[in-house]
Amino acid sequence: MIAQSVQLEQFLGEELIFCFRDLDGVHTFTTCYGDIYKTVNALRDYVRLLESVCDQWELTGFHRATYEYHAEKLRKIADKLQAGIGYDYDKAVERCKRKRAQKSHSSDVGEDALLLTVRAADKSTDNEKEAAPYEEDTPWEPELE
Repeated sequence: MIAQSVQLEQFLGEELIFCFRDLDGVHTFTTCYGDIYKTVNALRDYVRLLESVCDQWELTGFHRATYEYHAEKLRKIADKLQAGIGYDYDKAVERCKRKRAQKSHSSDVGEDALLLTVRAADKSTDNEKEAAPYEEDTPWEPELE
């Protein structure tokens, strides 16, 4: 399992060369699968945000048309990129929703985080006590001059 994870990380980190031509000539840049994956997710999340804002803010006319236009253009860009790397954002979102639904609704993440914090603090104070030179435990505060 660990070997597969390492191989996957190496694969995801391999750089790809992109070339495009515009009025200034040919431009190239390098990127990797992981960067494209993150870019697709960000673009599609932004598309979803633009579409939801239209209704929430009750946009009409030019403003709504502008938001919808940009959402459609960004969706096309994201679709091209995800097709290029063999990724499907919609399937990934569905898998995420299924995983979230399977988790127990009674689990309290805040409580878990608080318990972990307290345990870590206790462990660090125990380590500090072990590392500190021996001092007699006393209820008295040191005298300040």
